[in-house]
This record gives sequence, structure tokens and C-alpha cells, in this order.
Amino acid sequence: MPTARVNINPEVLLWAVDYSQKGIEAFENKFKQFHKWLNKSEQPTVKQLEDVAKFSYVPFGYLLLPFKPNIKINPIQDFRTINNHDFIGTDKYSANLRDTIMDIRMRQEWLHEYKIEQGYNSVTFVGSISHNMTDNDIVKKIRQELHLPINWQEHIGSKTAAFRYFLDVVESKGIMVFVNGIVGNNIYRKLSVKEFRGFALVDDFAPVIFINGADAPAARLFTLLHEVVHIFLGRDGLDDHSEPFCNRIAAKILVPYDSFNEQWNLHANDYDTLENFFKVSQLVLYRMALVYGKIDDKEYKRLVTIYDKKYQEKKNNESNSGGNFYNTSPYRAGRSFCKYLREALTEGKISYGEAYQLLGVRGNTFENVMKSAVQGRE
Repeated sequence: MPTARVNINPEVLLWAVDYSQKGIEAFENKFKQFHKWLNKSEQPTVKQLEDVAKFSYVPFGYLLLPFKPNIKINPIQDFRTINNHDFIGTDKYSANLRDTIMDIRMRQEWLHEYKIEQGYNSVTFVGSISHNMTDNDIVKKIRQELHLPINWQEHIGSKTAAFRYFLDVVESKGIMVFVNGIVGNNIYRKLSVKEFRGFALVDDFAPVIFINGADAPAARLFTLLHEVVHIFLGRDGLDDHSEPFCNRIAAKILVPYDSFNEQWNLHANDYDTLENFFKVSQLVLYRMALVYGKIDDKEYKRLVTIYDKKYQEKKNNESNSGGNFYNTSPYRAGRSFCKYLREALTEGKISYGEAYQLLGVRGNTFENVMKSAVQGRE
């Protein structure tokens, strides 16, 4: 009995090549008959087409379409990057970043509709600050909305506890936070810290912050607060002045001037001692020293370069297993997001099939992820 083959449009195959960003040579090396599929001298089998879909990161059904898909992604340009390097536009997204944004937007769009249907109030502080306000007024506004005490570090025992503390605060105020270093649950598609450290997707009912979990744990707290400022500004695409602006405000929230100045006078340039006192990473303290005029931009960049080099060396010497799946999955899935998803399932507002699609896991794995999200393990 002859093997069943699929009549595929070569334009769709070429679209899959472009979508994957791997290049035509990668496909020709992977699939020896690829050139024949393109010139239509031969057609792929269903199994071969399934392998193409997996290799190109596209849903299998897209490859069966008579015309190439017209998939658009709303542009965002509020990435927190290493040393704020220039980001050159959405047409230069890596495939991994692009698919991450699409996945998070899908969750955000579902939650937006769900919260409106269920009568939830909007998140009122979205868009409540502007560049025209003074730094002090902005910091005061954000502290009031999030109920952050000025001496927050006095009640925190470690940097890890500091991140968890701020994560709890931010999520309790209606902002969804996702922390992930890979695309979905695919350990073979790692996110690049060189491309981005985090981004924000603004929405009146379901504002979202995504933190690149591949970044140094010590850097995540600053990224979280940086993106919080973006949410308060209320815009995804921001002008060239917004990145340093968000850095400056985040720094002042984490380490107030009076406290920092007092400690600097006692321990100038002693970042180990300052780190122990403020419970934040030395990356944050470098930023504070720059913001408060204790060091210049050249010294700041020098310190960050040394820090990043040490972190990379440490990372290279450590096991890269990705950690226990059920310990990291609550942060990949979004703890607060899972709460709403469980609520919708309980009330029959969403099917399990739809919920599986939103989280990218199913069956017993889905139940375990939901349970661990409630427990908030890391």
C-alpha cells in the first residue's frame, strides 16, 4: 500500500522557514527531500510534515493551509535589556522572543475578557503617572498604590526573600507576573538575556510583566520594578527616554536616597556591605550609586561588565538542568494567572481543553502545575 502524502503549498513551506528564523539550509539539511517539496516534484508524508512543524515552531494545521498564514504580532518596545542597548524593532525579534510574546498575549487576552465578563474592576493605577511628574511624586504614587513602606528592607531577611516579597505585592495589586527562561515548557528553546531581560504588556484589566528567568536571580528584582514603572506609565511602546526613566524610578523605590546616602557615607564603594544592608543585588546598588551621583556612567558600566562576567563564569560552572519542573512551573505559568484560571474552571467558564492550551500542559501535569501555583513554591 503506497504511503499517503500531503499536497502542500511551497509558499507555506517557505513561510515556515522564515517563521523559524533558521534559514533554508537548516531545513535542507534536516529534510533531504525539502527541495523536492518546494519544486513539487515530490510531496511530504504526514509524519514528515509533522516534523517540519516541530522544527519550525508552527502549528501543524498551518502547514495544511492553501495560502501562507498572515500572523501579526503587536509591536512592543519596552524591553529591559543589558545596559539598555538599542533594540532595533519587532522585525528583528528572535523566534523565541516572538513566540514568548504571542504566548503571553494569548493569556492576557483571555484574562482581559474573563475579568470583564465576571465584573472585576479595572487596575486603576495603569497609566496614572507621566514624565511630567517629579521623581518624588512618582515614587510616592507607586509606593502608595502598592502599599510599600519606605524602609521595606528592614523586614526582609535575604535577596531571595526580597524578590518574593515584591512579587507578592505586585501580584496582589492585579499585575500578572511570569518568570521563565525558556519558550513555554520547551527546555531546548532558551531565551537570551542579551536580547531582553523583561517586558511589560499594558492592559487596564490584565497588565502583564514577563521576566527572563535565564537572567541572574539577583537581576530579576530590578527588572520587576522597572516593568512596574512601565505599567504605571500605561504604554507598551515608549519613547527613547523611558528606559533610563524607568531604571531611575525603580532604583529610587528599591533604595531611598536618605538611606543610601547614609550608608554610602559609612561604606563608600563597599558594595558587599551595602548589599547585605539593603537586601538587593549589587547590580541595583551600582544603579543607585549612578542615580544619586556617587559614580559616573563609565564606572557604572565597568562594574556591570565585571558583574556579568562573574555571573556567566559561575553559570558555566553550574549544572544547567533547568531546576525541578514543579518548582519553577508556578512562575512560568504565572501564580496569579493560575488563580483566575482555576476560578474559571470551577465556575464552568472555560473548558479543560482551553485551559490546557493556555498553560501548554495537560492532564496530571496540568493539575500538578495548578497545585504548585497555589502553594507558590520556587
